[in-house]
Amino acid sequence: MEAVGALGRRGLSTYREAIAELVRSRSRVFWLVAVLTTLAAAVRFATLGLQSYHHDEIVTATRILPAGFWDAMDAVGYSESAPPLYYALAWLWTQVTGTAEYGLRSFSALAGVATVPVAYWIGDALRGRRTGIAAAALVAVNPMLVWYSQEARAYSLFVLLTALSFLYFLRALQASRGRKEVAFWGAFSALALATHYFAVFPLVVEAAWLVQRRRRDVLPGLAIVAGAGLLLAPLALHQMSSGHAEWIGNHTLGNRLWGTGMAFLLGETGEIVARPERPLLVLVPALLALAALGLVLVRGDRKERRAAAIPVAVAALTGATPVAIGLLDPSKDYVLARNLMPALVPLLAALAVGFTLHRARRLGVVLGSLLVAYSLAFSAWASVSPALQRPGWSAVADVLGEPRQPRAMVTWALGEASLRYYLSTGAFQVIPSEGFHWLIGEIDFVSDGSTPPPPLRLLGPGFREAGYERVGRFYIRRYEYRGPGLGPLRLRTVRWADLGFRTNGVLLDGIGPG
Repeated sequence: MEAVGALGRRGLSTYREAIAELVRSRSRVFWLVAVLTTLAAAVRFATLGLQSYHHDEIVTATRILPAGFWDAMDAVGYSESAPPLYYALAWLWTQVTGTAEYGLRSFSALAGVATVPVAYWIGDALRGRRTGIAAAALVAVNPMLVWYSQEARAYSLFVLLTALSFLYFLRALQASRGRKEVAFWGAFSALALATHYFAVFPLVVEAAWLVQRRRRDVLPGLAIVAGAGLLLAPLALHQMSSGHAEWIGNHTLGNRLWGTGMAFLLGETGEIVARPERPLLVLVPALLALAALGLVLVRGDRKERRAAAIPVAVAALTGATPVAIGLLDPSKDYVLARNLMPALVPLLAALAVGFTLHRARRLGVVLGSLLVAYSLAFSAWASVSPALQRPGWSAVADVLGEPRQPRAMVTWALGEASLRYYLSTGAFQVIPSEGFHWLIGEIDFVSDGSTPPPPLRLLGPGFREAGYERVGRFYIRRYEYRGPGLGPLRLRTVRWADLGFRTNGVLLDGIGPG
């Protein structure tokens, strides 16, 4: 109250005294969490608008949010494989911020920042304040969490809500807690389920655990979750019948599980950004994570082992259950790193227990500090390095510019939606099975890095190279038709040019069927 009263009196010295009083009135732990939350905000917001929209973000920005609210909710039903909560909140958010990169992504960034104090409370519930601080630090700089805090999709909100659900699950396990904690667990579990269907896996684990420990006290929470599940079931069945997630099964389960381990420690550094995996970079954080769990086994007492075992068990079953379903029924195999993100915060909390053991305090501090420093450095590097960012389609579109004549653009199939968005020329994707014949005057090949010129037999007679330039990590090689009029597009063959991507696609603009 003295500080508040001092603010009513003018003068520089009184303001200084008021600020000092406010600082003294807060605990050391409060300020540590505040610093870590500020760090998380800086890492996420500083480069939030620098990267181009990625493939899935284009769906959010162009297919769902620009329309009216109910049109947006309808679009979720026919174009997505996720529940509507994120899109409803993002629609409201973008009425103020707009759908440009910074404005739309800021909602995810805010959710990512909010997860940091939640991680502190999780660690505190597991083993006390020191563990809470360690958990908050790990969450603040984890590359996977930073990446999806800068993505205009539901995953950051998904992590926040499942983390809150896990927090109230822990609180409900305590004997002194009553039905209020169980009700909060049910509410946050329901909200998580309304954000992403994979929330069902941690909430089933937590529900079974709570039923075994709290019995009838769990009924209010279970009723809330069951109600949400019944409301979402028709939408889930409709979306499943549309097959929007069937592409996941095109990659082997083993490859996806390996990618999940990589992503949890390094973020999205491989195929999702059209780059090769970097297994050597994951060696340091992997060894530090294993060391934390090893310390729990070797130096932890009974309470510390139990504190680490709870989040490890929840995380393990969160991942193992969908894997088992996928093995039993490949048509229901939706295992993917970002779908398994509810396991990440509990895993980081378990590591925090290992880094704050009573009998390994100094070693734990050293190992935990190394992991935080490595994660922070990698997150910063990924935010500014073109090799680790989302591809820069905005710059490519600026160089390509308006079509001077009917043209084809050959590039990464997963980048076509982004390039089409930034071109704003009415470009459209074409595939050979459509059976149209196209006449063009220009072909532009956009490659990932410097690649050999495509053989002229892929283009057909009459096309000659007219330009070659670098745009960030991309190279644009232009060919023009030198014959009279326009030349036919060899749609089936130009797609086989070596452009450094796994799959190529073709965009056309300034053109109609020939």
